[in-house]
Amino acid sequence: MKNTKAPGVEEGRDAIRKAHWRKIAACFFLLVLIPAVLSAGASDRPDGTKQQYSLEELYRLGIERSEEIQIARNQLFIAEKDVDRAFSVLVPQLSGFGDYIQYNASDVIQPKSGHSYGVKLQQQFTVNGRELIVFQAAKDTTVQREYDMNAVMESFLYTVAQDYFDIVNKHNRLVILQDNVNRLEAHRDAVLKKMALEEAPKTDLLRTEAELSGSRSELIQSENALILARSTLSRLLELPGPCEVIVPDMEGTEMVSDSLDALIHSALAHRSEIKSLETSEKLAQAQVDITRSEYWPKLSLEAGYKFQGSDPSYYAVDETLYGAASLNMTLFDWGLRSATISQDKAAQRNVQLQLDALSKQVALEVEKAYLVMLTARSSIQSLRDKLKFSKASYEAVSLQFQLGQADILDIMDANTVLKSAEQELSEALYYFSLSRVGLKRAQGIFLSEVKNELGIAD
Repeated sequence: MKNTKAPGVEEGRDAIRKAHWRKIAACFFLLVLIPAVLSAGASDRPDGTKQQYSLEELYRLGIERSEEIQIARNQLFIAEKDVDRAFSVLVPQLSGFGDYIQYNASDVIQPKSGHSYGVKLQQQFTVNGRELIVFQAAKDTTVQREYDMNAVMESFLYTVAQDYFDIVNKHNRLVILQDNVNRLEAHRDAVLKKMALEEAPKTDLLRTEAELSGSRSELIQSENALILARSTLSRLLELPGPCEVIVPDMEGTEMVSDSLDALIHSALAHRSEIKSLETSEKLAQAQVDITRSEYWPKLSLEAGYKFQGSDPSYYAVDETLYGAASLNMTLFDWGLRSATISQDKAAQRNVQLQLDALSKQVALEVEKAYLVMLTARSSIQSLRDKLKFSKASYEAVSLQFQLGQADILDIMDANTVLKSAEQELSEALYYFSLSRVGLKRAQGIFLSEVKNELGIAD
Protein backbone atom coordinates (compact mmCIF):
# COMPACT_ATOMS: atom_id res chain seq x y z
CA MET A 1 0.00 0.00 0.00
CA LYS A 2 1.51 3.34 -1.10
CA ASN A 3 1.89 6.19 1.37
CA THR A 4 0.43 9.24 -0.36
CA LYS A 5 0.34 12.81 0.95
CA ALA A 6 -2.37 15.34 0.39
CA PRO A 7 -1.58 17.81 -2.39
CA GLY A 8 -2.43 20.79 -0.21
CA VAL A 9 0.09 19.79 2.46
CA GLU A 10 2.92 19.39 -0.08
CA GLU A 11 2.16 22.74 -1.69
CA GLY A 12 2.14 24.42 1.71
CA ARG A 13 5.57 23.04 2.53
CA ASP A 14 6.92 24.19 -0.83
CA ALA A 15 5.60 27.68 -0.15
CA ILE A 16 7.25 27.72 3.29
CA ARG A 17 10.61 26.61 1.80
CA LYS A 18 10.43 29.27 -0.92
CA ALA A 19 9.61 31.97 1.61
CA HIS A 20 12.55 30.80 3.75
CA TRP A 21 14.99 31.01 0.84
CA ARG A 22 13.65 34.42 -0.14
CA LYS A 23 14.40 35.70 3.37
CA ILE A 24 17.95 34.31 3.20
CA ALA A 25 18.50 35.92 -0.21
CA ALA A 26 17.14 39.25 1.05
CA CYS A 27 19.45 39.19 4.09
CA PHE A 28 22.46 38.34 1.90
CA PHE A 29 21.54 41.16 -0.48
CA LEU A 30 21.35 43.67 2.37
CA LEU A 31 24.67 42.52 3.85
CA VAL A 32 26.37 43.06 0.51
CA LEU A 33 24.57 46.22 -0.55
CA ILE A 34 24.57 48.31 2.64
CA PRO A 35 28.39 48.42 3.18
CA ALA A 36 28.87 49.25 -0.50
CA VAL A 37 26.38 52.11 -0.32
CA LEU A 38 27.89 53.47 2.88
CA SER A 39 31.40 53.26 1.45
CA ALA A 40 30.35 54.97 -1.75
CA GLY A 41 28.53 57.68 0.13
CA ALA A 42 31.51 58.31 2.38
CA SER A 43 34.21 58.46 -0.27
CA ASP A 44 32.41 59.93 -3.26
CA ARG A 45 31.30 63.47 -3.97
CA PRO A 46 27.69 64.33 -4.88
CA ASP A 47 28.65 64.35 -8.56
CA GLY A 48 29.99 60.79 -8.29
CA THR A 49 33.71 61.62 -8.37
CA LYS A 50 36.04 60.60 -5.54
CA GLN A 51 37.68 63.13 -3.28
CA GLN A 52 41.26 63.87 -4.32
CA TYR A 53 43.93 65.13 -1.95
CA SER A 54 47.13 67.00 -2.61
CA LEU A 55 50.20 66.48 -0.46
CA GLU A 56 49.65 69.81 1.31
CA GLU A 57 46.06 68.86 2.16
CA LEU A 58 47.26 65.54 3.59
CA TYR A 59 49.82 67.39 5.70
CA ARG A 60 47.09 69.61 7.13
CA LEU A 61 44.84 66.65 7.91
CA GLY A 62 47.75 64.85 9.56
CA ILE A 63 48.47 67.77 11.88
CA GLU A 64 44.79 67.98 12.83
CA ARG A 65 44.00 64.29 13.27
CA SER A 66 47.14 62.50 14.44
CA GLU A 67 46.81 60.94 17.89
CA GLU A 68 50.60 61.01 18.31
CA ILE A 69 50.69 64.78 17.76
CA GLN A 70 47.77 65.27 20.16
CA ILE A 71 49.61 63.26 22.83
CA ALA A 72 52.72 65.40 22.32
CA ARG A 73 50.60 68.56 22.67
CA ASN A 74 49.15 67.25 25.92
CA GLN A 75 52.66 66.56 27.21
CA LEU A 76 53.56 70.18 26.41
CA PHE A 77 50.44 71.36 28.27
CA ILE A 78 51.42 69.29 31.32
CA ALA A 79 54.90 70.82 31.26
CA GLU A 80 53.43 74.32 31.12
CA LYS A 81 51.33 73.57 34.17
CA ASP A 82 54.44 72.30 35.96
CA VAL A 83 55.87 75.79 35.46
CA ASP A 84 52.84 77.22 37.26
CA ARG A 85 53.32 74.75 40.07
CA ALA A 86 57.01 75.63 40.41
CA PHE A 87 56.16 79.35 40.46
CA SER A 88 53.61 78.85 43.23
CA VAL A 89 56.41 77.69 45.54
CA LEU A 90 58.17 81.05 45.11
CA VAL A 91 55.15 83.00 46.37
CA PRO A 92 54.23 83.08 50.09
CA GLN A 93 51.20 81.02 51.04
CA LEU A 94 48.32 82.88 52.65
CA SER A 95 45.95 80.85 54.82
CA GLY A 96 43.24 81.46 57.37
CA PHE A 97 42.17 79.49 60.42
CA GLY A 98 39.51 79.52 63.11
CA ASP A 99 38.10 77.32 65.87
CA TYR A 100 35.27 77.27 68.41
CA ILE A 101 35.12 75.32 71.70
CA GLN A 102 31.94 74.74 73.76
CA TYR A 103 32.45 73.57 77.36
CA ASN A 104 29.88 71.48 79.25
CA ALA A 105 30.28 73.52 82.39
CA SER A 106 31.57 76.95 83.39
CA ASP A 107 32.86 78.48 86.60
CA VAL A 108 34.98 81.33 87.75
CA ILE A 109 38.09 80.23 85.86
CA GLN A 110 36.45 78.53 82.85
CA PRO A 111 34.18 80.28 80.36
CA LYS A 112 31.19 78.74 78.60
CA SER A 113 32.93 78.76 75.23
CA GLY A 114 36.01 79.99 73.48
CA HIS A 115 36.87 80.93 69.93
CA SER A 116 39.82 82.11 67.89
CA TYR A 117 40.57 83.03 64.30
CA GLY A 118 43.29 84.60 62.26
CA VAL A 119 45.37 84.65 59.08
CA LYS A 120 48.98 83.77 58.47
CA LEU A 121 51.56 84.16 55.70
CA GLN A 122 54.11 81.36 55.27
CA GLN A 123 57.17 80.99 53.09
CA GLN A 124 59.82 78.29 53.02
CA PHE A 125 62.92 78.25 50.84
CA THR A 126 66.39 76.80 50.70
CA VAL A 127 69.25 79.18 51.36
CA ASN A 128 71.02 78.40 48.05
CA GLY A 129 67.88 79.15 45.97
CA ARG A 130 66.78 75.58 45.24
CA GLU A 131 63.26 76.74 44.37
CA LEU A 132 64.61 79.06 41.66
CA ILE A 133 66.58 76.17 40.17
CA VAL A 134 63.42 74.03 40.09
CA PHE A 135 61.49 76.88 38.47
CA GLN A 136 64.09 77.29 35.72
CA ALA A 137 64.19 73.50 35.20
CA ALA A 138 60.40 73.51 34.75
CA LYS A 139 60.69 76.18 32.05
CA ASP A 140 63.46 74.19 30.34
CA THR A 141 61.23 71.12 30.43
CA THR A 142 58.55 73.09 28.59
CA VAL A 143 61.08 73.94 25.89
CA GLN A 144 62.08 70.28 25.68
CA ARG A 145 58.47 69.14 25.31
CA GLU A 146 58.06 71.61 22.46
CA TYR A 147 61.08 70.11 20.72
CA ASP A 148 59.66 66.63 21.32
CA MET A 149 56.32 67.70 19.84
CA ASN A 150 58.08 69.07 16.74
CA ALA A 151 60.01 65.82 16.37
CA VAL A 152 56.81 63.77 16.60
CA MET A 153 55.05 66.07 14.15
CA GLU A 154 57.96 65.93 11.69
CA SER A 155 58.15 62.15 11.89
CA PHE A 156 54.42 61.75 11.34
CA LEU A 157 54.35 64.12 8.38
CA TYR A 158 57.26 62.24 6.85
CA THR A 159 55.22 59.04 7.18
CA VAL A 160 52.37 60.82 5.37
CA ALA A 161 54.79 61.82 2.60
CA GLN A 162 56.07 58.25 2.33
CA ASP A 163 52.54 56.87 1.97
CA TYR A 164 51.66 59.61 -0.53
CA PHE A 165 54.62 58.93 -2.80
CA ASP A 166 54.06 55.20 -2.41
CA ILE A 167 50.55 55.67 -3.84
CA VAL A 168 51.94 57.80 -6.68
CA ASN A 169 54.59 55.19 -7.45
CA LYS A 170 52.10 52.32 -7.46
CA HIS A 171 49.72 54.37 -9.61
CA ASN A 172 52.49 54.97 -12.16
CA ARG A 173 53.39 51.29 -12.06
CA LEU A 174 49.74 50.41 -12.72
CA VAL A 175 49.67 52.74 -15.74
CA ILE A 176 52.85 51.15 -17.10
CA LEU A 177 51.47 47.63 -16.71
CA GLN A 178 48.17 48.64 -18.31
CA ASP A 179 50.06 50.06 -21.28
CA ASN A 180 52.01 46.82 -21.47
CA VAL A 181 48.79 44.80 -21.56
CA ASN A 182 47.40 47.08 -24.26
CA ARG A 183 50.53 46.60 -26.37
CA LEU A 184 50.38 42.84 -26.03
CA GLU A 185 46.68 42.78 -26.89
CA ALA A 186 47.37 44.87 -30.00
CA HIS A 187 50.22 42.52 -30.90
CA ARG A 188 47.97 39.49 -30.40
CA ASP A 189 45.45 40.99 -32.82
CA ALA A 190 48.25 41.53 -35.32
CA VAL A 191 49.34 37.89 -34.94
CA LEU A 192 45.77 36.71 -35.51
CA LYS A 193 45.59 38.73 -38.72
CA LYS A 194 48.86 37.24 -39.94
CA MET A 195 47.68 33.76 -39.01
CA ALA A 196 44.55 34.33 -41.07
CA LEU A 197 46.83 35.09 -44.03
CA GLU A 198 49.02 32.09 -43.09
CA GLU A 199 51.99 34.39 -42.51
CA ALA A 200 52.60 33.44 -38.86
CA PRO A 201 52.66 30.05 -37.11
CA LYS A 202 50.43 29.20 -34.18
CA THR A 203 53.46 29.24 -31.84
CA ASP A 204 53.57 33.03 -32.25
CA LEU A 205 50.03 33.25 -30.92
CA LEU A 206 50.81 30.91 -28.04
CA ARG A 207 53.87 32.92 -27.04
CA THR A 208 51.89 36.16 -27.20
CA GLU A 209 49.03 34.71 -25.14
CA ALA A 210 51.52 33.49 -22.53
CA GLU A 211 53.10 36.93 -22.24
CA LEU A 212 49.67 38.53 -22.11
CA SER A 213 48.50 36.23 -19.31
CA GLY A 214 51.60 37.02 -17.26
CA SER A 215 51.12 40.76 -17.82
CA ARG A 216 47.49 40.55 -16.73
CA SER A 217 48.55 38.79 -13.57
CA GLU A 218 51.07 41.54 -12.84
CA LEU A 219 48.36 44.12 -13.51
CA ILE A 220 46.01 42.52 -10.98
CA GLN A 221 48.77 42.41 -8.37
CA SER A 222 49.55 46.06 -9.04
CA GLU A 223 45.89 47.01 -8.66
CA ASN A 224 45.70 45.25 -5.30
CA ALA A 225 48.94 46.90 -4.15
CA LEU A 226 47.53 50.32 -5.06
CA ILE A 227 44.30 49.60 -3.16
CA LEU A 228 46.32 48.58 -0.10
CA ALA A 229 48.49 51.72 -0.31
CA ARG A 230 45.41 53.94 -0.50
CA SER A 231 43.78 52.13 2.42
CA THR A 232 46.95 52.55 4.49
CA LEU A 233 46.91 56.31 4.00
CA SER A 234 43.17 56.45 4.66
CA ARG A 235 43.56 54.63 7.97
CA LEU A 236 46.50 56.84 8.94
CA LEU A 237 44.57 60.08 8.40
CA GLU A 238 41.03 58.78 9.09
CA LEU A 239 39.87 59.55 5.57
CA PRO A 240 36.39 58.38 4.48
CA GLY A 241 37.19 55.39 2.30
CA PRO A 242 40.22 54.72 0.08
CA CYS A 243 41.58 58.08 -0.99
CA GLU A 244 42.65 59.40 -4.36
CA VAL A 245 45.74 61.58 -4.47
CA ILE A 246 46.68 64.26 -6.97
CA VAL A 247 49.67 62.96 -8.90
CA PRO A 248 52.42 65.61 -8.75
CA ASP A 249 54.87 66.60 -11.43
CA MET A 250 57.92 64.46 -10.65
CA GLU A 251 60.00 65.50 -13.63
CA GLY A 252 62.06 68.08 -11.72
CA THR A 253 65.46 66.76 -10.63
CA GLU A 254 67.12 69.78 -9.06
CA MET A 255 69.75 68.93 -6.47
CA VAL A 256 70.41 70.93 -3.34
CA SER A 257 73.12 73.53 -3.75
CA ASP A 258 74.83 72.95 -0.40
CA SER A 259 77.66 70.51 0.11
CA LEU A 260 77.32 67.38 2.24
CA ASP A 261 79.28 68.96 5.12
CA ALA A 262 77.02 72.00 5.07
CA LEU A 263 73.93 69.77 5.14
CA ILE A 264 75.28 67.84 8.13
CA HIS A 265 76.11 71.08 9.95
CA SER A 266 72.58 72.33 9.27
CA ALA A 267 71.10 69.10 10.61
CA LEU A 268 73.11 69.29 13.84
CA ALA A 269 71.85 72.85 14.33
CA HIS A 270 68.17 72.32 13.46
CA ARG A 271 67.13 68.76 14.35
CA SER A 272 64.52 68.79 17.12
CA GLU A 273 65.81 65.53 18.58
CA ILE A 274 69.27 67.03 19.10
CA LYS A 275 67.82 70.19 20.63
CA SER A 276 65.74 68.05 22.97
CA LEU A 277 68.79 66.13 24.15
CA GLU A 278 70.74 69.36 24.61
CA THR A 279 67.91 70.54 26.86
CA SER A 280 68.06 67.20 28.67
CA GLU A 281 71.73 67.91 29.35
CA LYS A 282 70.79 71.21 31.00
CA LEU A 283 68.09 69.45 33.01
CA ALA A 284 70.56 66.81 34.15
CA GLN A 285 72.88 69.54 35.47
CA ALA A 286 69.89 71.18 37.16
CA GLN A 287 69.06 67.89 38.84
CA VAL A 288 72.60 67.72 40.23
CA ASP A 289 72.22 71.25 41.62
CA ILE A 290 68.84 70.39 43.12
CA THR A 291 70.30 67.38 44.91
CA ARG A 292 73.22 69.46 46.19
CA SER A 293 70.65 71.81 47.73
CA GLU A 294 70.00 69.15 50.34
CA TYR A 295 73.30 70.18 51.97
CA TRP A 296 71.96 73.69 52.54
CA PRO A 297 69.65 74.72 55.40
CA LYS A 298 65.97 75.49 54.84
CA LEU A 299 64.60 78.76 56.14
CA SER A 300 60.93 79.01 57.11
CA LEU A 301 59.24 82.36 57.71
CA GLU A 302 55.78 82.97 59.11
CA ALA A 303 53.81 86.09 59.98
CA GLY A 304 50.20 86.40 61.02
CA TYR A 305 47.34 87.85 62.99
CA LYS A 306 45.40 85.94 65.67
CA PHE A 307 42.34 86.89 67.73
CA GLN A 308 41.24 84.82 70.70
CA GLY A 309 38.05 85.43 72.72
CA SER A 310 35.58 83.73 75.08
CA ASP A 311 32.02 83.84 76.37
CA PRO A 312 31.55 85.66 78.71
CA SER A 313 33.85 88.17 77.10
CA TYR A 314 35.39 89.42 80.37
CA TYR A 315 37.42 86.21 80.76
CA ALA A 316 40.14 86.64 78.17
CA VAL A 317 40.47 88.57 74.95
CA ASP A 318 43.75 88.32 73.11
CA GLU A 319 44.64 90.01 69.78
CA THR A 320 48.09 89.26 68.49
CA LEU A 321 50.37 90.09 65.55
CA TYR A 322 53.29 87.72 65.36
CA GLY A 323 56.25 86.70 63.24
CA ALA A 324 58.44 83.62 63.35
CA ALA A 325 61.50 82.18 61.63
CA SER A 326 63.09 78.76 61.78
CA LEU A 327 66.18 77.21 60.27
CA ASN A 328 66.42 73.48 59.60
CA MET A 329 69.43 71.58 58.30
CA THR A 330 70.21 67.88 57.93
CA LEU A 331 73.60 67.17 59.50
CA PHE A 332 74.05 63.48 58.68
CA ASP A 333 72.05 61.12 56.46
CA TRP A 334 74.32 58.08 56.18
CA GLY A 335 75.47 58.90 52.65
CA LEU A 336 72.03 59.37 51.04
CA ARG A 337 72.77 62.76 49.49
CA SER A 338 76.20 61.74 48.28
CA ALA A 339 74.85 58.60 46.59
CA THR A 340 72.02 60.57 44.98
CA ILE A 341 74.47 63.11 43.57
CA SER A 342 76.60 60.31 42.13
CA GLN A 343 73.51 58.87 40.42
CA ASP A 344 72.59 62.27 38.99
CA LYS A 345 76.10 62.78 37.62
CA ALA A 346 76.03 59.35 36.00
CA ALA A 347 72.69 60.23 34.40
CA GLN A 348 74.25 63.47 33.16
CA ARG A 349 77.08 61.53 31.52
CA ASN A 350 74.55 59.22 29.87
CA VAL A 351 72.76 62.20 28.35
CA GLN A 352 76.04 63.43 26.90
CA LEU A 353 76.74 59.99 25.42
CA GLN A 354 73.23 59.85 23.96
CA LEU A 355 73.78 63.26 22.40
CA ASP A 356 77.05 62.14 20.81
CA ALA A 357 75.44 58.96 19.47
CA LEU A 358 72.45 60.87 18.08
CA SER A 359 74.75 63.38 16.37
CA LYS A 360 76.52 60.53 14.58
CA GLN A 361 73.18 58.96 13.62
CA VAL A 362 71.85 62.26 12.27
CA ALA A 363 75.00 62.79 10.21
CA LEU A 364 74.60 59.28 8.80
CA GLU A 365 70.92 59.92 7.96
CA VAL A 366 71.83 63.11 6.10
CA GLU A 367 74.58 61.37 4.15
CA LYS A 368 72.32 58.43 3.28
CA ALA A 369 69.49 60.67 2.06
CA TYR A 370 71.95 62.81 0.08
CA LEU A 371 73.53 59.79 -1.61
CA VAL A 372 70.14 58.25 -2.45
CA MET A 373 69.07 61.55 -3.97
CA LEU A 374 72.35 61.90 -5.88
CA THR A 375 72.19 58.32 -7.17
CA ALA A 376 68.59 58.68 -8.33
CA ARG A 377 69.32 61.98 -10.05
CA SER A 378 72.40 60.56 -11.79
CA SER A 379 70.45 57.63 -13.16
CA ILE A 380 67.32 59.54 -14.23
CA GLN A 381 68.85 61.09 -17.34
CA SER A 382 70.31 57.75 -18.44
CA LEU A 383 66.98 56.03 -17.85
CA ARG A 384 65.19 58.71 -19.86
CA ASP A 385 67.54 58.01 -22.76
CA LYS A 386 66.96 54.29 -22.31
CA LEU A 387 63.21 54.82 -22.42
CA LYS A 388 63.45 56.93 -25.56
CA PHE A 389 65.57 54.32 -27.34
CA SER A 390 63.35 51.47 -26.07
CA LYS A 391 60.24 53.13 -27.52
CA ALA A 392 61.98 53.67 -30.86
CA SER A 393 63.22 50.08 -30.85
CA TYR A 394 59.76 48.68 -30.08
CA GLU A 395 58.14 50.73 -32.82
CA ALA A 396 60.79 49.64 -35.34
CA VAL A 397 60.57 45.96 -34.38
CA SER A 398 56.74 46.12 -34.55
CA LEU A 399 56.95 47.49 -38.07
CA GLN A 400 59.49 44.81 -39.04
CA PHE A 401 57.20 42.13 -37.62
CA GLN A 402 54.32 43.39 -39.74
CA LEU A 403 56.58 43.26 -42.80
CA GLY A 404 57.81 39.80 -41.91
CA GLN A 405 61.39 40.92 -41.17
CA ALA A 406 61.27 40.14 -37.41
CA ASP A 407 59.98 37.15 -35.47
CA ILE A 408 58.02 36.83 -32.24
CA LEU A 409 61.13 36.68 -30.07
CA ASP A 410 62.34 40.05 -31.35
CA ILE A 411 59.13 41.86 -30.53
CA MET A 412 58.77 40.15 -27.14
CA ASP A 413 62.32 41.21 -26.22
CA ALA A 414 61.65 44.78 -27.41
CA ASN A 415 58.44 44.93 -25.36
CA THR A 416 60.19 43.58 -22.26
CA VAL A 417 62.98 46.15 -22.58
CA LEU A 418 60.41 48.95 -22.99
CA LYS A 419 58.43 47.89 -19.92
CA SER A 420 61.62 47.58 -17.90
CA ALA A 421 62.77 51.06 -18.97
CA GLU A 422 59.43 52.60 -17.99
CA GLN A 423 59.48 50.91 -14.58
CA GLU A 424 63.09 51.81 -13.85
CA LEU A 425 62.52 55.47 -14.69
CA SER A 426 59.37 55.56 -12.57
CA GLU A 427 61.22 54.00 -9.63
CA ALA A 428 64.12 56.45 -9.99
CA LEU A 429 61.76 59.43 -9.99
CA TYR A 430 59.99 57.98 -6.95
CA TYR A 431 63.22 57.53 -4.98
CA PHE A 432 64.42 61.00 -5.98
CA SER A 433 61.18 62.68 -4.83
CA LEU A 434 61.07 60.76 -1.58
CA SER A 435 64.76 61.28 -0.85
CA ARG A 436 64.34 65.02 -1.37
CA VAL A 437 61.72 65.05 1.40
CA GLY A 438 63.88 62.70 3.47
CA LEU A 439 66.87 65.02 3.16
CA LYS A 440 64.81 67.96 4.41
CA ARG A 441 63.66 65.88 7.35
CA ALA A 442 67.22 64.75 8.09
CA GLN A 443 68.28 68.42 8.06
CA GLY A 444 65.53 69.37 10.48
CA ILE A 445 63.93 71.93 8.12
CA PHE A 446 61.07 69.76 6.86
CA LEU A 447 58.52 70.81 9.48
CA SER A 448 59.22 74.53 9.10
CA GLU A 449 58.79 74.30 5.31
CA VAL A 450 55.50 72.43 5.69
CA LYS A 451 54.22 75.05 8.14
CA ASN A 452 55.21 77.81 5.74
CA GLU A 453 53.33 76.08 2.91
CA LEU A 454 50.25 75.68 5.09
CA GLY A 455 50.47 79.16 6.59
CA ILE A 456 50.89 77.85 10.15
CA ALA A 457 52.89 79.99 12.57
CA ASP A 458 55.71 78.30 14.47
